[in-house]
Order: sequence, then C-alpha cells, then structure tokens
Amino acid sequence: MTPPPRNLDPAFATTEDIMKAAGIAKKTVTTWVEYGFLPAPTRVSLGPSGGAFNRFPAWAVERARFVAQRRAAGFTHAEILEMLAELDARQGVPSKATTPGKDKGRSGGRK
Repeated sequence: MTPPPRNLDPAFATTEDIMKAAGIAKKTVTTWVEYGFLPAPTRVSLGPSGGAFNRFPAWAVERARFVAQRRAAGFTHAEILEMLAELDARQGVPSKATTPGKDKGRSGGRK
C-alpha cells in the first residue's frame, strides 16, 4: 500500500526541492550545509512506517540557486560565504556564512 502524500507547510522545502531548484545532487546539498551555504535542515518523521525527511526553510531554495550560480561563475567557497554573509547582513538575518571553511573549489577565483 502506498503511503498518502505528505502535506507540507509551504514555508518549508525538502532536499528534493533544493536539488531541483539548483540542479545539484543530494550529496551536494549535504556538503553545502556543512560549508554553511545552506541552513541545517530539521529532520521530520512521518511515523513508524512513514519514513523521515529533511525540512529546510523555504528561503533555502533561492539561496541554493544563488550558490549554484556563483559556483558556475567560478567563485570560491570563501567568496560565496562572504557574499552570503553580506546578503544576510543587509536583510538583518543572523548568518552562519561568516567563517570560510576548506575550499575545495578553484583557487584562482572567478573566471
């Protein structure tokens, strides 16, 4: 028997929503959370036989698009973290995107 579709709060997004919006793989979502590009999700259980899923704030979808565009343009992890911190400061949002992590991207900066 197929479980009923879950009713999600529109203020939240799933890992799949983020993957689709940014054109990235599930592992990349996890990596971006570790780097501070995306907020840590809340794990939601659907009960004993319903499984579980991650729930992100809805704004994480647009943030993932922003990061994907900057990565495609050749910006490094440190540069993207700086941009995200500036965006957060302008919007008056506390930011976790203030400490550059290990940069596995291009060391040459932008293209």
